[in-house]
Amino acid sequence: MKTLNCSWLNVIVCILFISISSSSYSQGEADEKTEYKNQVSTNLLLPIFESFDLTYEHTIANKWAIGVAGGIYGDRIREISTRDSYYKSYDTNYEIMPFVRLYFQGTQNKSHFLEVFGSISDVEESDIFVRNTNEEGFGVYEQGTNSYTAGGFGFGYGYRFLLPNNKWVLEAQLGIRTNFDTNFFVLDATLVRTGIKVGYRF
Repeated sequence: MKTLNCSWLNVIVCILFISISSSSYSQGEADEKTEYKNQVSTNLLLPIFESFDLTYEHTIANKWAIGVAGGIYGDRIREISTRDSYYKSYDTNYEIMPFVRLYFQGTQNKSHFLEVFGSISDVEESDIFVRNTNEEGFGVYEQGTNSYTAGGFGFGYGYRFLLPNNKWVLEAQLGIRTNFDTNFFVLDATLVRTGIKVGYRF
């Protein structure tokens, strides 16, 4: 009788094991086929320069995605700014960048991508001559700072790696942006949206 009970117990354990394994395998297949439409990511290199960014992306078609990114820049990143000249400097305090991406292998796969983006940024020009009015009502030029909002345009190229569960991603990207000067168009290329990014898809 004990032998019979032991045999039935073995059969039940085997059935449970097979059921759990099949369920896990089916769930794994379902996870692989799940299409994630949204992604949030951040640049891992910016905190080194006392800066931070956050990107939200939404899939709209098989190879296309749109999104918006925001960045806050600290003093250390200004030290490597490409816009500095011998007589004045340009500092970007924060920036908002809407973008469109094209994934060559599709949005649900690891893939090379091209990105086109716009830019609205808060810019501060220092060490320049600005016009002020003195107590007598006369206009005088003094060395100071000028703050304004600038628009820009840029493009980028990168590669997105999908980690095993396809929810976490790792990106490497190079991006270049130029601002539109308020008086005339200046090609003052600056590296933005550049670095190593980690993201989560949902």
